[in-house]
Amino acid sequence: MGRIQRIWIDERETPPGLGALTRIRSFSEIRDGVLTPLQRLKEQYPDSKILYSHSNSAFQKTFFERNPKISEYDGKDVDLIIRPEEFLPWKSLESVGKNIDQDLENHKDLRKWARKLKVKSGDFQVVGKSKHVHIHPSAKIYPGVVIDVTSGPVIIDKDAKVTSFSFLEGPLYIGQGTHVDNARITGNTSIGNVCRIGGEVGDSIILDFTNKHHEGFLGHSVVGSWVNLGALSTTSDLKNNYGVVKIREEHTEVTTGSIKFGSIIGDFSKIGIGVMLNTGTVIDFGCNVVSSKASGYLPPFIWADGQAYILDLFLRDSRKIMARRNRELSHSESELIRILYETKVRK
Repeated sequence: MGRIQRIWIDERETPPGLGALTRIRSFSEIRDGVLTPLQRLKEQYPDSKILYSHSNSAFQKTFFERNPKISEYDGKDVDLIIRPEEFLPWKSLESVGKNIDQDLENHKDLRKWARKLKVKSGDFQVVGKSKHVHIHPSAKIYPGVVIDVTSGPVIIDKDAKVTSFSFLEGPLYIGQGTHVDNARITGNTSIGNVCRIGGEVGDSIILDFTNKHHEGFLGHSVVGSWVNLGALSTTSDLKNNYGVVKIREEHTEVTTGSIKFGSIIGDFSKIGIGVMLNTGTVIDFGCNVVSSKASGYLPPFIWADGQAYILDLFLRDSRKIMARRNRELSHSESELIRILYETKVRK
């Protein structure tokens, strides 16, 4: 095979199963290891030109604002095409462990981290070979933490904090500035930047700025950014009859091909205290779920009483929440949300 010089990320069509997670971000920007697929492409092919296309011009504009070094696809021949079909949530969950291993091998910065810890090595317990524990020098690991690397590496990034009585099992990535408090996190999990994590989490992908800070179980699930899961909210990731899990997204039913699959939760959605999410539940963008049980598919901007979240109130509340993390919606992201609202709520 010749050298890869031109790579095309073709997102002109979004397959069912990815819609709720890709309202304002590309599938290639969903972290499914230490890195996103887009970052992984840049690491693997540093000298290649990456091209992109999307059917929605407003979405494409927002993508290029976040990724100014990527160009619009020009219709010419390419050496490699990346399409979203290979990154459906259940496929991404299966790949997390492999991706963490690959990212650890390829990502130069990770290999340079000094094994300099903020506490004495005897204050927390490593099960397995300590060479598989990768902790950024600025991360804080409290006494009483157990890190199990017998099944894969554990990577704890810059300014992360793990407090006492937490159990971490690899393969696991904990992102920059994330706090893990009294949590049990089992392997094949990737947690993004500036998250707050407690309770039980396993085999899941959690994107940046999301909070699951209290007791409750999250398993075999993909959770977007700026999501809050209230205390004791819990996902089911296995049907009582051990059947293959199917999900619904809008008017389409899709099989995951797996008996283990929890929920998909889109950006800016809020799950209330004690809410039980049935196996295969899909919560789309900007929902507020407070009923005791949720199942099936909830379309974007559903408010607690089943009515639509008023757009201006949603934008006001989102800006208020983001300001607590010193972040803000860009103008183009706000416009993309308005277009989504006009399309899905006022159609």
